[in-house]
Amino acid sequence: MKTTHNITTLLRAGALLATAIIWGSLAQAQTCTATWTGNADDGLWSNPANWSPRKVPGPTSDACIPAYASAGAITPISVHSLQIGTYGGLLIESKNSSTSFSVATSLSNQGLIQLYGVALSAASLDNMPGGNINVYNQNSSITSPAFSNDTADSNGGGLYVGVGLTLRLAYNPVQLQNGVLSGGVWYVDDTGVLIIPSDISQLTTTPGAPIGSTVVQIDGRGLIQDASGKNALVTLTSLGSGAILGLGYGAPFVVDQDLTSQGQINLGNGGSGNSLTVKGTYTQESGASMGMFGTLNATSVIVQSGSSLAGNGTIASSVTNDGSMTLQGSMTVTGSYSQAAGAALTEYFASTLTVISNATLSGALNVTFSPKHPPASGAKYTAVTAGSLSGSFTKHTAGFTLTTNGNSITVTKQ
Repeated sequence: MKTTHNITTLLRAGALLATAIIWGSLAQAQTCTATWTGNADDGLWSNPANWSPRKVPGPTSDACIPAYASAGAITPISVHSLQIGTYGGLLIESKNSSTSFSVATSLSNQGLIQLYGVALSAASLDNMPGGNINVYNQNSSITSPAFSNDTADSNGGGLYVGVGLTLRLAYNPVQLQNGVLSGGVWYVDDTGVLIIPSDISQLTTTPGAPIGSTVVQIDGRGLIQDASGKNALVTLTSLGSGAILGLGYGAPFVVDQDLTSQGQINLGNGGSGNSLTVKGTYTQESGASMGMFGTLNATSVIVQSGSSLAGNGTIASSVTNDGSMTLQGSMTVTGSYSQAAGAALTEYFASTLTVISNATLSGALNVTFSPKHPPASGAKYTAVTAGSLSGSFTKHTAGFTLTTNGNSITVTKQ
């Protein structure tokens, strides 16, 4: 049966992590009145032989699954509290739509919780650093007025909604207050849907937090949706320092106003059709970066001093470059391109910046190539082509000659 298969898979995954169960890593002061041992070797929560004492936890039990141990449960289940240790695992499947896994007080997770069509409820749910909550196979829900997703990209945890599935949060997570999402990793795979009560206007991090403390990753046709059924991120106005927005594998993403970033945007990490549409000005402030492999649509794009934009594809806008732009392949700007005296355009040899309108040039042109395969003397490529050219690069990489030919600039290896 599916249940037995899923539980066996989880147990095997746990066995790969360690050869023995490590006790005592449950980082909670709360007493365990029922501790998982797995002695029956069948992985079943419902088997008393898997517990110490030999009794299945009930509504008054403070249940604990230690580090590297894995259990499989089928609803209905009710406990007083639940702790899952580092690399511990709990697979929960629903017996039917009217049953739930209920925790009266606190659920703390440092391992992996897998939900298969489950209504999970807890007075408080803390997905701690390193903890994962994954939704597989069937739609699920989490009802907790104190749901905290404390995980960060650096520790590998987070909330994941699988392909074509839905996870509904009955309450906003602790990290989302007044439209500001300030922590956690939130990953929605292709055609998956994460439903939250409120819209998100800002992605930010707590002061001093490292980059990746707040990550929103949306792949393909994945969606974070508000309670009314609309895209909860269409109201996004800013990314703070340390925040990451990832859009991959053909993800189209739209915001309805200006967007300012001090963080990191990864536009496209596979597939085709990756696009970010900003119905206003997209501004990268100092410290911000974008890896662009797709299409960036905006009324205008501003790359400020101290920020960088790298990649290939199309910028359907005019661009003001006061910082750094790096071509990893060819790039097209459908409007005008203006480069300031302190700015730089970096190109791999044979890349081309195509500007449909006017290109106003200053600053540096940096030419890079593979040391193992340097261009031969006399080799040429077109660095810039434009509807019209004004100005010129004021400096460029040594060992190359720049030649203006009408509306284009050719680079020749000396």
